Amino acid sequence: MEPKLTIGSAIYNLDESILRAHIEGIIPQLTDETELLLIDDCSTNNAGDVCREYAEKDSRIRYIRQEKNGGLARVRNRTVEEAAGKWILFADGDDLLSDYFVETALRFSDTDADIIIHERLKFIEEKQSEEPCAVRELTFLPNGAGRALSISCLCLSPTPQYLGLSARAFYHAAWGGLYKKEFLCRNELLFPAGQKKAQDAVFNTHAYSCAEKIAYLPYVMYYYRGNPQGITHRYSGNLPEIYKSLLGHLGDALQKYYADDAAVQQKYTDHRVMACVIDNMRLDFFHKDNPHSREERRQAFLSFIDSAPYKQAIADFDPRRSGRWEWALPVKLISAKNFAALDLFVGNEHAYSLLCGIYKRAAKLIHH
Repeated sequence: MEPKLTIGSAIYNLDESILRAHIEGIIPQLTDETELLLIDDCSTNNAGDVCREYAEKDSRIRYIRQEKNGGLARVRNRTVEEAAGKWILFADGDDLLSDYFVETALRFSDTDADIIIHERLKFIEEKQSEEPCAVRELTFLPNGAGRALSISCLCLSPTPQYLGLSARAFYHAAWGGLYKKEFLCRNELLFPAGQKKAQDAVFNTHAYSCAEKIAYLPYVMYYYRGNPQGITHRYSGNLPEIYKSLLGHLGDALQKYYADDAAVQQKYTDHRVMACVIDNMRLDFFHKDNPHSREERRQAFLSFIDSAPYKQAIADFDPRRSGRWEWALPVKLISAKNFAALDLFVGNEHAYSLLCGIYKRAAKLIHH
């Protein structure tokens, strides 16, 4: 019997207990219609041995080791290449699936949707208790939903409320839905190889733009592991180069799909480009672990904010238009090139959150 479902798990140097929890949460669910691909991006610890151990015991599990370390995007692309299933889930090997993931996915495997968006929850140590999925029919999103979701992924902007998606639906991430393999192959949809952050946003900008039928499953199928020391908090010294590459990929998509839409162009600047500005402040120039001298950081900061496309985005930023009031204070200080004030509080995550929150509430009161 040919598989209807492929679960493709990305593996790289995972802690053994976390990796085993991921795999052992899936094994009891496997059927003759399901396969699990453990794709190892050349781990240097014992993660590969752990994966091989499970694959040798169960023919429904395949262990695939990349020829060389190439990053998450290449692992995702290998998943598409190797998948035998009609539907694909792109999973991360440190996360957990619902105990009812497989039976629920197979229940809807005959749908003519291109993508099925499902829900997710965050956990730290143990995932929440859960009940079997009671949903018997998928909800199909209205015409134009693909464009709206594509723009949201492109611009990092809020989900349009009229689509009726729960806040637990996170379609920006590849693990936020099930993708029909035939749809991916027909449209030659691949992840941007070599991109180190936001690969999923690039992929989904294209995927949702191409999708003709999108279904919504209002049930938590995926549990992602929260990590206080994760990439959203760690110092990243090459972030400007990473985001330059990201905006290159997204800029290509912007021109391909929305070149004549001024509103989308403005939304892209207000949300996506400005998010890159804020992240560079938090995770590079003013991060507490940045090893460079104060003067070196100041020069790098000044060079960055005077470069394209950031200079114009900073000058044009208007929280009344974008709704991004949480950025109002740092952008005000960035515009004034006030390195000292930024250095004082942006690197302190608690102070940063507190001051931005206070300023956000005060500014909204004044402007409303």
